[in-house]
Amino acid sequence: MTLKENVINVVSWVAKIAPNRICLSTSIQDDLHLDEIDKMSIILELEKWFNIELTREDADYVDTIKDLEDCVLKYQEKYAA
Repeated sequence: MTLKENVINVVSWVAKIAPNRICLSTSIQDDLHLDEIDKMSIILELEKWFNIELTREDADYVDTIKDLEDCVLKYQEKYAA
């Protein structure tokens, strides 16, 4: 599975939304109608899934699925270095 597919699957699982309703441009709040608690649940699950730890600043920056993917990629590269 690609990083994109993994991120979408995690969001789908946490939000209980079919993965085919989610794409990179999907807004967590506007399109999925999730609140801050849901967003933090997604971030926590991504941290467990990818064995990373995002900062509060990163979490504040996240609005779309692409933002989540970018954060995961950033920390995968950081921990790989």
